[in-house]
Amino acid sequence: MKRFNLYLFLVTVMLFISCAVSAQEDNPYEGMPIRDLDGNVYKIIMLDGGIWMAENLRTMKFNDGTPIPLNRKKDAWGALKTPAYGWYNDDIGYYNTYGVIYNWYAVGTGKLCPQGWHVPTEEEWNNLMDYAGGLERSGDNPAKLKEKGTSHWKSPNEGATNEVFFTALPAGEVSYFNTDAEPGTMTNWWTSTEDTLNIDPVSKKPTNANIVGLKYNFHSKTLGTYQKESALPVRCKMDD
Repeated sequence: MKRFNLYLFLVTVMLFISCAVSAQEDNPYEGMPIRDLDGNVYKIIMLDGGIWMAENLRTMKFNDGTPIPLNRKKDAWGALKTPAYGWYNDDIGYYNTYGVIYNWYAVGTGKLCPQGWHVPTEEEWNNLMDYAGGLERSGDNPAKLKEKGTSHWKSPNEGATNEVFFTALPAGEVSYFNTDAEPGTMTNWWTSTEDTLNIDPVSKKPTNANIVGLKYNFHSKTLGTYQKESALPVRCKMDD
């Protein structure tokens, strides 16, 4: 009996090792994970156009250790003109899956991502979308960045293949007008690029910043400009 139990133990260990190796081989883009100051560990992918986090940012601190103020009231986002973070519907249950949502004032500090990383520009986002959905990858389909299936995305999750293991998830958002896009339907990420066509007449600074995103029922990317008071998820890219 002891010999049989030892045999089962060895088989279990071998299966575990085999699965771990197999999972590693399944993602040829995987790199060494990165950790933020809160201790969150992020998967990364190494692509021709740079190194990206394969998860949404979850930090509650800037990379100099300064805490980011927490906003727990949906109707307060529109009045905030200082950095803040929160969760969709003020439900921390979304945190582990979808990460944190931030207003652009947090992005604009330049200290939101870990040291050596940054919030990508609109151009960097477009390059990633083009890389994932270009002709060499069977058509104009940046939706290939989305996680496959409908565990998180609403059906039909159009065009999703997750070919480069970016694992885009439908994190939802809170807009400047306090309207929600619920998780499951869409994701828009902040870029670090400000919209210079919308200028505040008093401060002479841009009131908006550019966003890029994906939807559950559309295979192409979405582009636009949002008021900086909106709350959106963030991905980080390693500095060149």
